Amino acid sequence: MDSSQEREEMRKHNSTYHEFLQTLSVLQWILTFLLLGPVCALLITWVIYCQLWPAFVIYIIWMISDWKTPERGGRRSLWMSKWTMWKYFKDYFPIKLHKTADLDPKHNYIFAYHPHGIMSFGAFCNFGTDSTGFSHIFPNLKPHLTTLAGNFKVPLYRDYLLAA
Repeated sequence: MDSSQEREEMRKHNSTYHEFLQTLSVLQWILTFLLLGPVCALLITWVIYCQLWPAFVIYIIWMISDWKTPERGGRRSLWMSKWTMWKYFKDYFPIKLHKTADLDPKHNYIFAYHPHGIMSFGAFCNFGTDSTGFSHIFPNLKPHLTTLAGNFKVPLYRDYLLAA
């Protein structure tokens, strides 16, 4: 086998592996979207009925004291928004962010995303993660996604959403 054939085989292997990681990242997103809320509710129910209920009481007290955080912009995790998984997620579709104007970072802006679909893949990828380079394209702007208020009422799930 000559070097050009080896390179072609390596390219095919890397491409297949890359596609697998893309599919895995999308599967993770879909399972999180559909199941994380109910799983958190079941986990909390289990914690209430076992010896860990004091931890649940402490968490609920903290959650009540933190009740207005979603309305005040949340608490984004830069670490979470830069997960490598989101790059594979972006490449699966592929999703791109196109800058059409310079935006003054001293002002606030509303980015409308329509139609966003049921699962909002593009909106999440562009504004909920940094996989499309939002922080480089629009430096000093901090995007925040909005969602149904009920999503922030489910213990534990709300913290996952607030971090995104």
